[in-house]
Amino acid sequence: MYLKKHCLSILLLLIIPLSALNAQCFKENHVFQEGEYISYTVSYSWGPVWVDAGLVTFSIDKENYQGKPSWHLKSSGKTFKTYDFFFKVNDYYDSWINPETFHAYAFRRSVYEGGYTLLNTMQFDPSRQIIYSTTKTNNNPVRYDTLKQRYCAYDPLSAVYVTRTMDISNLKPDMRIPVTVILDDKTYEIYIKYLGKEIVQNRDEKKYRCIKFAAKMVEGTIFRGDEDVVVWVTDDDNRIPVYIEAKILVGTVKAYLKEMKGLRNPVTSIVK
Repeated sequence: MYLKKHCLSILLLLIIPLSALNAQCFKENHVFQEGEYISYTVSYSWGPVWVDAGLVTFSIDKENYQGKPSWHLKSSGKTFKTYDFFFKVNDYYDSWINPETFHAYAFRRSVYEGGYTLLNTMQFDPSRQIIYSTTKTNNNPVRYDTLKQRYCAYDPLSAVYVTRTMDISNLKPDMRIPVTVILDDKTYEIYIKYLGKEIVQNRDEKKYRCIKFAAKMVEGTIFRGDEDVVVWVTDDDNRIPVYIEAKILVGTVKAYLKEMKGLRNPVTSIVK
């Protein structure tokens, strides 16, 4: 049940570990463009049985944010209709960023999980390196907070995209790289470890040349705090996660690439 509740949150956490390679900030983007759309099927183990629980999507739209040119990064996570009667999930993540600098203007997280609701917003003031946060859950009062934005720390959704722009050409096996992520008004320090390259066969039977990483996650209600997550990313100019596997406290969760379109670069990682 827990995995159904957090299909989007878990997938974001799985992909986030790639978000600060070599402790770099964003430099330039030759990887993606507005109009890109990527989706994943999220599965979990119910005892010996694997169940496809929901769909997670990522997309990029070009629009104005308070009169400023921006990219609107969007991600949604929903249970399939056949499971809604059991535990309905309808989650949305939004991030508005400057497409030239990748500085965030705002972040919004809206969650509906079996009757539990959460709305978290963050407004970024890059000149003062401050984040203004508001959080509302169910019938509780609105909580206000002011956070200090740390160097090269990103909201979860921006982190996914910044990841793909990073130069990973000089990584060596077992190299550990620190990561800083802002999530739920807290700053988390984790790391990723480069494991080399492998060929991965996706559910559509296509084989991809991939770069493989392991990630140490935050110990808590989902992860054990070890190198719990393994991510396989396309070894081409798109840097798209193809397959993700995570060991959590109550079993294992997997995410499979379902669809990708509107890509900026040719997919050259497919094995013919």
